[in-house]
Order: sequence, then structure tokens, then C-alpha cells
Amino acid sequence: MFTPCDSTDIPALAGMLRGLGPTGEAGLRDDLAAAMDAGAQLRAYRVGGVPRGYLVWRWQGGEGPRRAVLEHIWVEPSWRRRGVARRLIAGFEAEIAGQGAQGWITRVEAANAPSRALMLGAGAIGAVEVLEKRLQAPA
Repeated sequence: MFTPCDSTDIPALAGMLRGLGPTGEAGLRDDLAAAMDAGAQLRAYRVGGVPRGYLVWRWQGGEGPRRAVLEHIWVEPSWRRRGVARRLIAGFEAEIAGQGAQGWITRVEAANAPSRALMLGAGAIGAVEVLEKRLQAPA
């Protein structure tokens, strides 16, 4: 079930994400709380009341058409390939459409083929290409 998150959900979300952050669960709790304080919207897909996946989004700043920014999506590894990410995106799209959004954007790392495939499967198309060149640090 796609549901909004509030501050009481932070410990469970941080526990679910514990392998992602170099600062451990405590750092993840702080990061999630700071994101919520800064206006990020967190949504979870719950099974039996337990979050099995989550999505973070916020409104894009500036003028022009109202768009949302999908900042992060994560599904527990044991719950992947069950449509959880697609359900999270569908719930997100329904929510923002109900608030007048004309679309959404997201960033995907070039090496993250599964995320790219998920976003393309959700109907996203390439809009901006960012190129990067890394220079070696001087000796």
C-alpha cells in the first residue's frame, strides 16, 4: 500500500536503508529528518504496516510548469521484481497529478541500468544529458 510518511516512520525507513549510507542508521535517520524538514515528501510501500520500499520527491523550484522531482526510490532487495517500484511511481504520479503537476523529472546515474530501465518503463524520456570528465588530482 502506497502511504505518506511522517517523522514516526524515520526509524523504520532508516533500518530499511541501513546499507546505503556511510554514516549508518543514525546518519540515515538524520538525513531523512533533514530532507523532510526541507520540504521533501516521503512515501512508502507497506506490507503488513512495514515499509518495503520508499520514494522521495519534492516540487521543483522556479517558474514555469509545475513539476515534481523524484529524488530517490528504493525497494528492499527481497521485495524487488514484484512491482513495488512501479506501484510507488504510480502512486507518486497520481498524487502529483492531483496537485496540478504537469510532469516529473529525475536523475539517474549512467552506470545504474536497472534504475534507468525503471524510469523508461514508467514513461520517462531523456530530456537533458550531462557529461562528466574526471581529471586526475595533481601529484
